Amino acid sequence: MLLTPQFLKQLDPFYIRAKHAFRGKFRGERRSLNRGTGMEFADYRVYEPGDDLRHVDWNIYARLDRLFIKLFHTDEDLPLLLLIDKSRSMEFGSPTKLTCAKQIAAALGYIALAHADSVTIYTSAERLSPILPPTTGKSQFPRLTKALNAIAASGQTRLTECLKQLQMYQRHPGLVVILSDFLDPNGYVDGFKLLSGRGFSLTAIHLISPEEIDPQTHLENIPTGGDWLVEDAETGETKAITINTETLAQYKDQQQAFCDNLQRFCTNQGVDYAQLKSDTSVESFVLQALHRIGFIQRSR
Repeated sequence: MLLTPQFLKQLDPFYIRAKHAFRGKFRGERRSLNRGTGMEFADYRVYEPGDDLRHVDWNIYARLDRLFIKLFHTDEDLPLLLLIDKSRSMEFGSPTKLTCAKQIAAALGYIALAHADSVTIYTSAERLSPILPPTTGKSQFPRLTKALNAIAASGQTRLTECLKQLQMYQRHPGLVVILSDFLDPNGYVDGFKLLSGRGFSLTAIHLISPEEIDPQTHLENIPTGGDWLVEDAETGETKAITINTETLAQYKDQQQAFCDNLQRFCTNQGVDYAQLKSDTSVESFVLQALHRIGFIQRSR
């Protein structure tokens, strides 16, 4: 079970905030960019052959001797796209970063489905893979959790390539949540800029384990002096390094700089950013951290 019934009940008052409207595929609770046959009047347009005569404004016709169609606001879903990094580096931590990503995705998916928004799930590693097509309705939550539970870590991180591939799957922009450790040797900048330029709204959830922040906690009871053979979690490549106080300090500085640069880049690009350490409660992260940055809000 990814989420407890008690936590799901805590999520009920919340909805996902969108910075601007998107074109949805299903009827929902959001004001649509399209004009349709809702209840609230929006505008007029000139009649075209084939239009429903029931929507003709006959009062205007009587005055102007021209046919105009009445347009109304319609309500649609918010397209929520969850992109989960399943590369092998996401297996690190206790619980693993991938487990935390699944739990966060389940929580956001639950909130979206409960408010008639649509949820699509992709995994990313060496390529982008759709694992749940656009789905709406709270009754589909078990289907969503089944798709999440089936995700297994594999492959190397190619996040930028996966972000570029996303536009080929998504005909219209939507709200994209990227759950990743962002450890792509080729970076993430180009992928973020491409999607932002195409009208997608991005949120970065940065998953990191305490051992990555401070390796000394992971090396407890192991001498830190001397030469070590370390292995890349994704490529399997090995490298001999000397682990001592100086190299550990350099690592911590570089690790902190990586996190700071990611957060700074997101801020400059208008991308919502939140960081989760894998030993932190997912419940508190969703209800507090994501609420604090305004990604979710409590219904009035």
